[in-house]
Amino acid sequence: MGVLRRNPRFVGEWELAWYGERGAPPEVVPATVEQVGEFGDTTGAKPEVSVTFSYRQHAHEVGKEISVEAKITTCDTTGTAPSCSHIHVTAPLPQNLRGREVSSTAGLDMQGFVNKLKDTCCGKPKPFPPDWPPLILFRNDVSAVFVPYDNPKVKEARSLDDLIGQDIGFVYVRKKPFPGGTTTDCGPNGVWCPPTEEPFYNVRLIRQREATYIKFTKLGNPSQVVATLPAEVVVEPSGGRGIGIMDRIDSPNEPVLVLRIKKIKITITIEIETR
Repeated sequence: MGVLRRNPRFVGEWELAWYGERGAPPEVVPATVEQVGEFGDTTGAKPEVSVTFSYRQHAHEVGKEISVEAKITTCDTTGTAPSCSHIHVTAPLPQNLRGREVSSTAGLDMQGFVNKLKDTCCGKPKPFPPDWPPLILFRNDVSAVFVPYDNPKVKEARSLDDLIGQDIGFVYVRKKPFPGGTTTDCGPNGVWCPPTEEPFYNVRLIRQREATYIKFTKLGNPSQVVATLPAEVVVEPSGGRGIGIMDRIDSPNEPVLVLRIKKIKITITIEIETR
């Protein structure tokens, strides 16, 4: 159980206290918090609350970092016009908490997932060999896995110009009904139905009208373009590997997808359709 609280030692900073075994001291980690609107006293009101939860694993040069994110939206619908507030919390998982083990994969069979991913994808033609391990993100409304390519030109790139026209990896994206999570009225027992086609896409950096874009094509069929999205690409002196979605509390239906591949950081704004 995680309890968000203000840091008593530093004004304006937040922390998350993780509690495990009853009676054991909590493990306290730093947290970042963004907020729009006020979460005041809702006594007597009937607020509508929705939570988007993410699990993500960052593979750095040394070790791994496992963190969680939660975006909480509260809307007061008692007035003539709904009034909504948003809060976005990011914090690492505990590493030495007494009680149930949560520091590995939070109960997820990650290796089984990766093995199945390899079985499904790796018979498809690719421009370069995959550079394992994959970068994995799970959340309520979407699951995404990114696997970089072992592309020498990408590894040796010193500027954005060196990356234009290069295939940088492939991505697996599986949307889920929102806000229903993993359930829907499709399939037996309300289980979400998978897409009819395997959702694996090649990722290439291109330039159009002096702007940078990410072009997604069907893996194994480069002529079938799935989407072309504007992206911000930065070549940094150093960096790790990671994937994550940052919810923008001032624009809740346009989260930002961030990919990190060594020294390359790619930021893509995506739109989530709401019902």
